[in-house]
Amino acid sequence: MGVGLVPLEFTECLADSPHFRENLLRHEKELERTSQQVKRLIKEVKDVVHAAKRLGAAQLALAGSMENFEFACIGASMTEDERVISHSLHHFAKLMRTIEDERERMLGRAHEQIIAPLERFRKEHIGAVKEGKKKFDKKTAKFCQSQERTLSLSTKKQDNVFQEADAAMDMAERDFCQASLEYVFQLQAVREREKFELVETLLGFVFSWWTFHHTAHDVHHDAEPLVRDLQLRIQRFELVETLIGFVFSWWTFHHTAHDVHHDAEPLVRDLQLRIQRTRTNFEETSKQTESLMKKMMEVRQMNKEVEAEETGEGVDAAGGVSRAGYLYLMEKKAFGTAWSKHYCTYEKNSRTLRLLPYSQINPKTTAPAESVCVCGARRVTDTERRFCWDALPADRERTPLTLQALSERDRNAWLRALSPQNGAAELAGGAAPGLGAGEAGAQAQLDDAGFAFVRRLVAVLEERGLEDQGLYRVAGVASKVSRLVSCAASGRPPSSLADPLEWESKTLTSALKSYLRALPEPLATHALHARFLAAAKLESRPERVAAVAALVAQLPARNRDMLRLVVDHLRRVAARSDRNLMTASNLAVCFGPTLLRAPRESVAAILDLKFYNVLVETLLDHADQIFAHSPQGPNVQQPTPAQNGLRASPAPLSSALLRAADCAPRDLAAARRSRCRAAAPPPLPPARRCRPPTSPPPRRCTRDSTRTLTDACAPCTRAWARARASCRSSPTRSSRT
Repeated sequence: MGVGLVPLEFTECLADSPHFRENLLRHEKELERTSQQVKRLIKEVKDVVHAAKRLGAAQLALAGSMENFEFACIGASMTEDERVISHSLHHFAKLMRTIEDERERMLGRAHEQIIAPLERFRKEHIGAVKEGKKKFDKKTAKFCQSQERTLSLSTKKQDNVFQEADAAMDMAERDFCQASLEYVFQLQAVREREKFELVETLLGFVFSWWTFHHTAHDVHHDAEPLVRDLQLRIQRFELVETLIGFVFSWWTFHHTAHDVHHDAEPLVRDLQLRIQRTRTNFEETSKQTESLMKKMMEVRQMNKEVEAEETGEGVDAAGGVSRAGYLYLMEKKAFGTAWSKHYCTYEKNSRTLRLLPYSQINPKTTAPAESVCVCGARRVTDTERRFCWDALPADRERTPLTLQALSERDRNAWLRALSPQNGAAELAGGAAPGLGAGEAGAQAQLDDAGFAFVRRLVAVLEERGLEDQGLYRVAGVASKVSRLVSCAASGRPPSSLADPLEWESKTLTSALKSYLRALPEPLATHALHARFLAAAKLESRPERVAAVAALVAQLPARNRDMLRLVVDHLRRVAARSDRNLMTASNLAVCFGPTLLRAPRESVAAILDLKFYNVLVETLLDHADQIFAHSPQGPNVQQPTPAQNGLRASPAPLSSALLRAADCAPRDLAAARRSRCRAAAPPPLPPARRCRPPTSPPPRRCTRDSTRTLTDACAPCTRAWARARASCRSSPTRSSRT
């Protein structure tokens, strides 16, 4: 299935380096191998269908012979055993015809259900990629030829000639980039699509055989009493006994096939779920990959200079390459000069310029690469071509290398890269606009206000019951979501979110996801992103859980606290999956790209989205184990008994709530009863001498002088009684009621 193929990045696609071409060739070879395998599958399925049809025809011929077979009777009449035996062959023939009718129906659907989808996949998807390759090769040749003609113009030409040539080359380059991006997108899409479309088609083929054998098993099972009875009647009839043995052999075969399919049923059901998840992941990654492709093209059109520095022709700090791209090298021959195309890379640390002869039109005719240690560069104006410059070797005895850049801007970039004074500035290049992983707009902060905002959203959602179907999958109104997140980012959230008509649940869930996405850094942090991804790729579940737990413990306190808050809430959502249809797997799809985010948007990051989902699902399924040994931060709140499924005891009402209750007459009695249930007797201060109270219970409530004991506060009476009893039993305590 193409394991080990390196993703084709759009940035490398635009740079069109030899490394990209080699990687592209590996993808093309793998696609061709897949095409041949699909072709072989189609042929073998057709052979199976034809063989099954021949077998069915032979079975029907045998059934016809059994129907035409007649027993000669000696005498005027037959016994009951003889009559049953004489009709048994007709019954066996009927059973065989029933089974063969089901086989014929299965084979009649084979072309539509199996052969046609395989041929369609090979023709439409793989064939479309091959057409894309033809277009890509055509645009490559056109662009390279236009580039060769434009750069070979003599400096003595007039300016209008240069302008026309540059415009033609720019148009050819734009068409080439568009064709290249589309081809790479198609090539990787078909590699992902085959994982579910081919397997799903072959699974349908298995299901058809499964249905056939199940039908045959049921037919034989229904005929079992007749066969058992017939066995008792044929002990003296050798011919019929032989035919029954033949029928029994087919009976055993279908029964065994039925048992094999029955044993494989759990595997098939699990495979169906995995195919569906793979299809969902493909649809999501396909949308994001296409969006990234369009974004790359727009960035290139808007600002080619920035794009040139960021698409492989610029900085690669990890590899030490500060500049890379195509240049033309001037070589002196016996009868003049020749210009050959090279792919050049400059490593600032070693100050080494590496020149690899390479042509995109004919990449097989490459010569060994040459490396030169350089000490600087200078502009050249007295050559026969434009955009020329000299690379000055560190070895003074060696002749400077005269190179031609692709444009004036490209020459300036090379001169800056090789300049000892400005080399450091070249390594500090930032991300191109629109290619960063962060989202535009107001930046949310992981502060106390952010925690309060998330807790408030979670509380409102859980108060509504978490039973809305598609919770966190159905998107809210974009304008309301943006307004809610902006208010939270500014520290002025709405005063009330309780009204479900104004603030729908889908608006609140979208606001929660948008807030987490708007953070400057995801909760899993960029520093631990690669390690989290490696943990998600572990095949062993215990090892994966242990690795994730170790990484969660390394998160900053606020990130870990927020992650715990979100995970606990999502687990409560998954607990209601029978109502909201949001299982842990479905929630992982929604929150994978929210809790994890690659430092830089790329094709590889998009293809890794499926592992984001695996990681989030692991967090939801094993949260207790993962967070068990993580330090608890101040922002973590322990779940209440009600959240753990226990019955909660009434909590004391705050003074603000009591004042609100006093202002609302219809809630006064409820608030009063709640307060009285929650009230506890006041602590008894120590004293040297006990003076038991002799006065009767107070007629007014000690906690609220406006209410009498008889109509409001029974706990005060009980507190007075306990205080009096305590004073009588302990001389060291006194009571104050």
